[in-house]
Amino acid sequence: MVAAGAILSTAAYYYHYHLWSLGILMGFALVDMILFAVMPDVLVCYRCSSRYRNFDPAGETPYFNLETSERYRQEAIRLKKNA
Repeated sequence: MVAAGAILSTAAYYYHYHLWSLGILMGFALVDMILFAVMPDVLVCYRCSSRYRNFDPAGETPYFNLETSERYRQEAIRLKKNA
């Protein structure tokens, strides 16, 4: 979705439709905000990548950390290579 917005906006800007270019970016930003508000939270396990939906986070779980996720992913790759 981000790539489509960037490509369409760049194409409009290239053909000197500056207001259309800005409108396209604003439209994609609006769609992104709506999706952010509507989509439910998902809890992801670092070790097995399981996704748990329909839970009440209530501040008891930290946000997803890409660094921790990458550490577990690299560990899994090393374990498969050594096995």
